[in-house]
Amino acid sequence: MAILPDFDFVLVWGLGLSLQDFHRTFSHSLISFALVSLLWAFLRPTCLKEVSPQLVFVLLASHSVVDLACTADVMDHGVELFGPLLDVRLGWPVLVPLYRLFAESPFSLQGALLFTFLELMLALLLWFLMRLFRSFRDSRVYQEVED
Repeated sequence: MAILPDFDFVLVWGLGLSLQDFHRTFSHSLISFALVSLLWAFLRPTCLKEVSPQLVFVLLASHSVVDLACTADVMDHGVELFGPLLDVRLGWPVLVPLYRLFAESPFSLQGALLFTFLELMLALLLWFLMRLFRSFRDSRVYQEVED
């Protein structure tokens, strides 16, 4: 789920559109995450009812957080987190030195695999924290009912 925002590569690779104009734009924005989360709320299969729309939103947002942290600057395809409301690309290159140790380019096969690994690890951490929060919240509600 966390890799879903990169469907914009279909436009770039499949239709031959410009990487700078289409990658990390609307599909990486908070509005698109909200729309996908709403769709998930209404269309999710019964067997996946435990996967809440909030979790979907967090998983999608984790992708953009990793992209932000691995974006050297605006020229390095920053993320339009607030698009289409604001036409501003953001980047906060805290992971760039680590990232450059393993891959020359985020658009190489090695770079794409590393990005995917980072996003999966962040998503797993967020999932774990959300489960921990839910169990803590549920135990507090259970204690309040007993009292």
